[in-house]
This record gives sequence, structure tokens and C-alpha cells, in this order.
Amino acid sequence: GRTVLAARHALEAGDSLELGRVMDANQTLLERLDVSSPVLATLIGAARKAGALGAKLSGGGRGGNMIALVDDRVMRPVCDALAAAGARRVIVTQIGGTQD
Repeated sequence: GRTVLAARHALEAGDSLELGRVMDANQTLLERLDVSSPVLATLIGAARKAGALGAKLSGGGRGGNMIALVDDRVMRPVCDALAAAGARRVIVTQIGGTQD
């Protein structure tokens, strides 16, 4: 619950740095639960090293899916780092805007 609430507050506040920290903290918890994998650890590490604000596995783990929160200014270096680290495919999407 606390991680979800922290992520929600960061999203509502538009605080990308805090959301990235929450993602990283959640990944640490998931690693302790042993649901990550060496492949995911490599990809997550590559994204973080290239400038991602946060990165974590996605889904149930072990399947090789991860998500990274990236500022537009480092989007290309992060995508390149993921490809160099062995990502089979990198999908870029944008979040933001207003909801009426």
C-alpha cells in the first residue's frame, strides 16, 4: 500500500523525480522477493546508468518486461543503452497532460 500511495502522490503532484525514486524503491522490494532476473537487472541498470529517473520490472517478473521513467532529454540515450544491453524491443510512450 505505501508504495502505491507514494506513486499516486508523485503522479498527482507531477513530481517525476519522486516517482522515479518510488519506482527504484519498488524494484528493490521486488528483488528481495526474488521475482526479478539477471536479464531484468541488466536492463534496469542500463536504463538508470543512461539517465532514467527510475526503472523497475513490469508484470509478474521473470518475463523480461521492464519500465523506465525517462525525461525527454535522455530518451534517446536510454533507448540506445537498453538496445545495447540486449533489449529485444523498446517502446516509447509519453505521459502527461490534463484530465477533464
